[in-house]
Amino acid sequence: MQGLLLGIDLCDDYSQVSCMNPLDMTTEAITLSSDESSCLIPTVICKKRGEDEWFGGEEAYRRALFNEGTMVDKLVKLARKDGSATIEGVKYSAEELLYRFVEMLITMARQKYQLEEIDSLVFTVQTLEGDLLDLLVRVAERCGVPRELVHILNHTESFVYYVISQKQEVWANISCMFDLTEDGLHYYEMKMIRGRNPRIVEAAHERMEESFSLDLLDNASGEHLGDTILTACAERLLSRKIISSVFLTGRGFAKTDWLKNFLPVVCRKRKVFAGQHIFASGAAYVAYDVLQETSSYPFICLCEGRLQSSVCVSAVYAERNEKVMLASAGTNWYEARSRVELIPDNMDYLELNIISARIPRVDKIKIDLTEFPVRPNKTTKIEVIVSFVSEDCMTVRIIDRGFGDLFPASGKMIRKDFYLS
Repeated sequence: MQGLLLGIDLCDDYSQVSCMNPLDMTTEAITLSSDESSCLIPTVICKKRGEDEWFGGEEAYRRALFNEGTMVDKLVKLARKDGSATIEGVKYSAEELLYRFVEMLITMARQKYQLEEIDSLVFTVQTLEGDLLDLLVRVAERCGVPRELVHILNHTESFVYYVISQKQEVWANISCMFDLTEDGLHYYEMKMIRGRNPRIVEAAHERMEESFSLDLLDNASGEHLGDTILTACAERLLSRKIISSVFLTGRGFAKTDWLKNFLPVVCRKRKVFAGQHIFASGAAYVAYDVLQETSSYPFICLCEGRLQSSVCVSAVYAERNEKVMLASAGTNWYEARSRVELIPDNMDYLELNIISARIPRVDKIKIDLTEFPVRPNKTTKIEVIVSFVSEDCMTVRIIDRGFGDLFPASGKMIRKDFYLS
């Protein structure tokens, strides 16, 4: 392993980059400016007036402030809605603008470590949406990172991997996090389910209704109101729970001296950590782990963006009954794809087993195969392709592959969509 292991957190207000150091298993935040104390990089880009020169982060703000160029912000939101921006009469797609911004982030990492090659790149965003994920993969490829080296997590997953990478005492019981940004207040919670093999981690995310703009914190009365709102949330969310650790992140927690009442509530017999690099560092830990033969995280992660059930089919292989796994619980739905070839034996249907990871329950799904050409038994080969459009929506495609020259393939395909509870 000689290249960079990068985690990039992309948000509409600020983005962050972390690099994993496999020698001491730590992550380091990277900055775009000369201010080494800040790892928050404004997610904005600016085109210099009359020239094909682009700037990002604080420099983009400065150029736009002095009327030296045109600035575009909220790049992730623009990409989610497949939008565009017109600059000096030229229309730029959201993908083009996000590419230029991400390229700057990757370039600064390459320059800092004097390494051109990237071994693994993990993006993390608030929520996973198919079109945005495809766009991020294309952006990475344009930056010189092959598709197979790119992975994408949501913030809940990144939080889990960051916490589990700390000492066990940090996550022995429940771990939670408050994320205060321009987007509002977000609450994350995770716990390890004991007595299960493999171990199961359950995690959840909630956008709090008690959100407020960070502009509220510009004066003392606003800080007092913000502190009151956060304190009420903490008392409601943390009461009657055995909590090992509380994390505070987001620009709203860049300083904590205004949290007069909130901090005593969250610090009550708990370890409390404040930092701005949690999501990007969690992604960087995964960037390293996906390259290992054996994962350092031997657990099933159940949260938004992850499959809640496993999908398998019963088959006979080498005269033994086997369970052929098509999708495993805890897998990122975007990466949960599989294909297998089967030969039905006196069956005109395909039966899939849906195994819940949360409760001891197995559901069965039958897919009718009578649309395929009628042939003698064991003379039809079918290809089964399983993919997902979300953590609870599965697409199954079954293609008739015939049986050699004797029974040519018809090419007919049966497609079914299923919602998994």
